[in-house]
Amino acid sequence: MANKTKKVNPKIVIISVDNASLDVLESDLGRWPWSREVYADTINYLTKDGADSMNFDLMFVGYQKGFEHKDIELAKTIAKHNNVYVSMSFDKRDEVNNAPDLPTALESNIENHSKTINFDYDLNYCNLILDKILNSTKNIGIINFLRDDDNVSRRSPTFFKYKNKYYPYMPLKLASDYISRHEKINIDKYIINEKNQLLLSNKKIQLDDKGSMIINWYGPLNTFKYVPFWKVYKSIENEKRGLPSLLGKDFFKDKIVFIGATANSLYDIKSTPLSSVYPGIEVQATVFNNLLDNNSIKRASGNISLSICLLLGLLTGIAVIKVRQPFISTLISVAILASYVGFASYMLNKHNLWLDILPQVVFVILTFTFMFIIKYVLKSKDFDYTYKLATTDGLTNLYNHRYFQEHLAKCMKKADKDNTRFALILIDIDHFKKFNDTYGHQAGDEVLRQVGQTLRKAVKSHDLVARYGGEEMVIVLDRAHTEAAIKAANRICKAIADRNFGLAEGITVNVTISLGVATYPIDGRTSTELIEFADQGLYRAKHNGRNQVGSLPEIKIITAEN
Repeated sequence: MANKTKKVNPKIVIISVDNASLDVLESDLGRWPWSREVYADTINYLTKDGADSMNFDLMFVGYQKGFEHKDIELAKTIAKHNNVYVSMSFDKRDEVNNAPDLPTALESNIENHSKTINFDYDLNYCNLILDKILNSTKNIGIINFLRDDDNVSRRSPTFFKYKNKYYPYMPLKLASDYISRHEKINIDKYIINEKNQLLLSNKKIQLDDKGSMIINWYGPLNTFKYVPFWKVYKSIENEKRGLPSLLGKDFFKDKIVFIGATANSLYDIKSTPLSSVYPGIEVQATVFNNLLDNNSIKRASGNISLSICLLLGLLTGIAVIKVRQPFISTLISVAILASYVGFASYMLNKHNLWLDILPQVVFVILTFTFMFIIKYVLKSKDFDYTYKLATTDGLTNLYNHRYFQEHLAKCMKKADKDNTRFALILIDIDHFKKFNDTYGHQAGDEVLRQVGQTLRKAVKSHDLVARYGGEEMVIVLDRAHTEAAIKAANRICKAIADRNFGLAEGITVNVTISLGVATYPIDGRTSTELIEFADQGLYRAKHNGRNQVGSLPEIKIITAEN
C-alpha cells in the first residue's frame, strides 16, 4: 500500500548551491562554474561520513581549459564509487546528422505489456558529459523534465527513448538501485503491466500514455532538509586542517544526498503546482521519494470522470428545476461545485487520487445554464398556455369576450393617441336555434367552429376575431373607416353564405349571418356606445331579412346579394 502520510523521507538531504554559497565561496573557488576538484572532495567527504548515495544534479559537460587534470581526477573518483550518480540530458534539434551513441551499460531493459505507452518525447540528440565519466560508470541518469501546456510541471518521466533504446530518468535510476541494495533484490528488468503500471519491487507506479507519473508534492510546509554547499566546503576544509566539521560527525550517515543548484542565477528553476520558482533538485528528490514510498498520484479514469460529470450535472439540473427562486438554485449549484472541489482535494491529499475538476466545473456551468434556459422556456410556454386558456374560447378557438373587451379598450386608447379610427363588426348566426333543434347541439357546435374559422380567414392577421357570446361573434378591424368596414362586413357575409358547412355523418348545410358595423370614434366614444351602435345595425339586418349588413336608418342597407 502507498504511504498516505505524505511526509518527506528523513534520509533525503539536499546540498544546495544557493545564492549564499556563490557569495561565500567566491573568494575560495572563484566565480561559477567552480573547478571540479571541489566535487571530488565532496564525494570523498560524504563517503567518509557514511552517505548511502550521492546524486549530482549537475552536468559535467566539456573539459575546463587549464584544469583538465582535475576533470580527470573527478572522473576517477566517480569510477571508484558505485553509489555516485551523475546527470545527462537529451535535446531536440531540427537537423541531426551526428547524434552520438551511448554506452550499452546505460540502457534500460524494459518489458512493456502496455498497449498505449511509448515513452516518445521526440528527443533526438544527447548532450554528452565528459567521456572519462561516461565510459567509467553506469550510474548515469537523464534529467530532462516535463511541463504541461500551461508550462507547469506536474508529471515526471520514467524512461526516455533515444535511438530506439531506453534510458532511465535519474530519480528512477536512483530508486531502483536503492531498492536493489536495501531489499537485496536484482532489478535487471523493468516490467510495465497491461494496466500501465510500472512494477518496482512490490510497488506499482501508475503511468500515463507517455510513460510519465503524476508527482505527489510534499510542500510547502513539509520539505526536505537543505544544507548549503558552503557549509560542506568549509567542513571539508576544516577536516584538512584537523578542525571539527561545521556539520558534525556522521551528519550524512545513511543519507541519500542530492547535490544541485538552487540559486536563481543558475536557472535550474521549475514552475510547479506549489510554486512558480521551484528548484529542479527538489523536484528530483520529490520523485525519488514518491518512488520509494509508492506514493505517486493515480489519476481517475475517463469513465469515472464522465460519471462524476453526469452526477454533478444531474444534481444541478434537479436544483434548477425544483427550486423556484433563481438565487437559491444558483447558491445550491455553487455549493454542489464547492463540495466536489473539496472532495477532490480530500481524495488527492489523503488517497493520492487525482479527480478532474475543470471538466466538472465546465459541465456543471453548462448544465446550469441549459437547465435554467429550459426551465424558463417551459415556464414561458406554461404561461402562454395558461394565458391562452384565459383568453380563448374553448369551442371556436377564437378570443373570448373578456379578451375582446380588453382589446377594445386598448384600441380606443391607441386611436385617441394616434388620432386614427377603427371599426367593429358584430355578427350573429341566423336561425342558430334551428340548427340545434334539427341536428342537435353537436351540429350547432360544429357550425360555430366553422363560422369562426371562416371569419379568421376573411380578415387580416392583425385584426381581432372573438366570440362575443352564444352564436354572436365580433371582429375589430384595425385602422378602418366606415366605408371600409361595411365593405369588409359585406365580403364576410358573402363568404359565409357561399360556404357549405359539413356536419356529422356527411350532412352539409348552408349558414347565413347578420352583421352590424360601428366605427370609433364616429359611432361611439365608449365601448358600450360602440357595441350598442353595432348591435342596432345587427338588429336592423335581422329585421330586414337577415343574411346582410345592417346599419342605422340613415345608412343604406348593403346585402350579400349586392
